[in-house]
Amino acid sequence: MLSEEKEVLEYIKEAFSLRSRELYKPAVEMLYKALALDNDNIEVLYQLGELYALMQNHTRAAGYLDQVITKDPGHTESLRLYKQISEDLNDFEKALSFAEKLFELNKNREDLKEIIRLAGKLKLTDKIKAYQATDFTNSDVIYEIAKALYDNGEIQEAKKILTDRQNDDSENIKVLLGKIYFDENDLEKSREIFESFGKNTDNTEVLNYQGLFALEDMNFTEAIKCFSKASSINKNNPVYFYNLGNAYFFNGWMEEAQNAYSKAIYLAPDNMDYRYSLCYLYYETKDFDKCKKEADAILSTYPKHYSTRVLKALLLDNNNEFMQAKNILEENVKEGCDDDFTLLSLGKTYSRLDMFEKAEKTILKVIERNPDNLNYITDLADIYIREKKYDKSLELVQKTINLNPNYVYGYVLGAKTAYLSGDFETCKSYAQEALGLDMNCAEGYYYLALVRFNEEDYEEAVECMKRAITYDVANPKYYAEMSKIYKAQNNIKTALEYIAEAESIDNSTEYKLMYQELAALNRKKNY
Repeated sequence: MLSEEKEVLEYIKEAFSLRSRELYKPAVEMLYKALALDNDNIEVLYQLGELYALMQNHTRAAGYLDQVITKDPGHTESLRLYKQISEDLNDFEKALSFAEKLFELNKNREDLKEIIRLAGKLKLTDKIKAYQATDFTNSDVIYEIAKALYDNGEIQEAKKILTDRQNDDSENIKVLLGKIYFDENDLEKSREIFESFGKNTDNTEVLNYQGLFALEDMNFTEAIKCFSKASSINKNNPVYFYNLGNAYFFNGWMEEAQNAYSKAIYLAPDNMDYRYSLCYLYYETKDFDKCKKEADAILSTYPKHYSTRVLKALLLDNNNEFMQAKNILEENVKEGCDDDFTLLSLGKTYSRLDMFEKAEKTILKVIERNPDNLNYITDLADIYIREKKYDKSLELVQKTINLNPNYVYGYVLGAKTAYLSGDFETCKSYAQEALGLDMNCAEGYYYLALVRFNEEDYEEAVECMKRAITYDVANPKYYAEMSKIYKAQNNIKTALEYIAEAESIDNSTEYKLMYQELAALNRKKNY
């Protein structure tokens, strides 16, 4: 008998050794040998349950744990493991029953917190509230109660509980209260809470909200620091990578933004908002093939993802397929999606189709919602330019400048309007104002170049256009206009080089025809 007990112990010992090396199947074989000698050994049965759980064979694991609990209803380790297995299988009711048994046995706060957490998953808010006043209630338990209520939409109840305990020295309580204030748009109180943690915190939720406030302040560098730190501490939270992507995007770091969005999508592949943000990035960087591929993937799964439908329409619009774009956007509006993005895109498409009355009405609807939004006002000014209503466009330009004298694009649009109306002096004045605010403003140099060209001051026109190209090297119209300047000077070779560059960026029919004409002139000249 003593020999058998020794043999059983040797098998268990060997099983532990194999398990420590992650050799689970050989470890199971050792335990089977032990069980053959002592089929009532609770330790062997429990170890088999653990090993099968490690191998993700939940059915076999549960079978052995059932045997342990039948023999010893108070076997804490088996109850705890069975609870975890049940939760992994999304059987939260069973998991809760094990949590309650554990609390009955141990009467400790950790098991009480598990009851509250699992009751939250089952939306048993009355059960959760019943634990507010027990001998085991402390700040940690209060936090779990409030979080469970918050997660189940009982935000005011959660807020009341937290407010009553906000002076407790509990980081979790402060964070959750800060989140509630943020959700309620009480940003001043929320900001105060999250900033109280300081810049050196390692709490990832705090870092995330500090980053969001930095975005609100348009302090993109600080936002990047916060989200980078949060995502480096917790590499499995897609929200941190997504917010990091947004911070990079707004800071103009597109490659970094793409990488961050891709990580968020990897961690949460079913989140269409993450995929949409990547799709939008591709559109903004003019990588239209990737944008289309991503948009098609989103719409194949969620055909009513309205923002993606707008991008699909913009891709069609960019490809001069205006009617198809119009149909998609009008369908959005018909289905109740008349957000600013949809209406602005629809207004611009109407304008391209020369449906100016509809274009004006659509953009005006957006401006009514956002009367001080300078971008929307200039969108309407652009429509007036297409209609050749230059006086109306200049009125709106002046309105944007009155609202914000530092609004560079307002002056650029003024230069554009004045140039098209033939008022070169006014065009020059607006362009110089734009450059006074931003010496790197490519459009400012562009319109100065056009004015100089019309004045036949070719040398100055070339210098201005060179600067425009320096500050926006990927803009094909600058190369095309430079080509015209050199052609006017009969420098066909240089004109051909510039139009070739324009065509390499934008393979449009207009640039192709210009290239063909200059190529023919160059051949004729050389001949």
